[in-house]
Amino acid sequence: MNNKHNPGISRRSLMAGMGGVALAAPASAAFPDRPVRLVVPYAAGGGTDVVSRLVAQAITARLGQPVVVENRTGGGVVGGSEFVARAAPDGYTLLVATTSHTVNPTLLPSLPYDTERDFAPVAMFSEVPMALIVHPAVPAADARAFLALLRARPGAFTYGSAGVGSTPHLAGELLRLLAGVDILHVAYRGNGPALQDLVAGQIQFMFDPVSTASALVRSGSVRALAISTRTPSPVFLGVPTLEEAGVAGFDCRTWNAALAPARTPPEAVARLNEAIIAALAEPALRARFAELGANPGEPMSPPEIAAFITREIERWGDVVRRSGMRPA
Repeated sequence: MNNKHNPGISRRSLMAGMGGVALAAPASAAFPDRPVRLVVPYAAGGGTDVVSRLVAQAITARLGQPVVVENRTGGGVVGGSEFVARAAPDGYTLLVATTSHTVNPTLLPSLPYDTERDFAPVAMFSEVPMALIVHPAVPAADARAFLALLRARPGAFTYGSAGVGSTPHLAGELLRLLAGVDILHVAYRGNGPALQDLVAGQIQFMFDPVSTASALVRSGSVRALAISTRTPSPVFLGVPTLEEAGVAGFDCRTWNAALAPARTPPEAVARLNEAIIAALAEPALRARFAELGANPGEPMSPPEIAAFITREIERWGDVVRRSGMRPA
């Protein structure tokens, strides 16, 4: 799926970009005529869940039908993803995919679905940068000093993450590879326990979404040294990006996108794509995203999202292989 955006893209190409099959059943002219289900493969209350509920609320009025968020956490993200992959391809069941969706094909080669062929991209929701945060006792005033410290003391610093293959883990391994540092990883069952150990001084640093890191920084429990994306975050004014601190090519973020089962009618996908893009342009929703440290997703077409997912699979697959990452 290496489709590139083309303003004059044909119907046949569009359908291919929505799952690789041009045999979708026609959508009802009244789509949607019943509630749409948005499956979030994470627990309620987390960042992805909060963003998904905001988008669901915003597009409900535009679609004229309720958009209901359903949390399916059995089997990790794989369980929720498999559920959607096997759902009826009618536009009424969508998956909220994250960066993990593009890591798992390499990390978990025996997935019960194909990450690209079994899904039809619908729309991007959001992107959330992370902050590199450290325990206050770490003797480094800024990111450059911290990198120098890591290089001077190989193997002496430990970072935590929400689990193997999570975005904070990817960021840590990307730092190890690009900065040439020897650091140790501890996988936790979620970001919460990792943050607790960071505040307690059991680990020295970690990457955390700016939405949750900001409160800890304000309280003085941790310090923010750098931002994980190539552009600074308005949540942490004056904090440089890791690329600005000398780690060339560093760029890591959490993204959320809506995917439908493959062979979903392109008319339904187009209707959902339009509603989501329009909702993300609303000032009220953008203001709520800003409070969370999230950026609205780019207004991408389904073929553009398919190409983006292909690039992400290739990019993170390379990091997984080079780092020797293995499932827990």
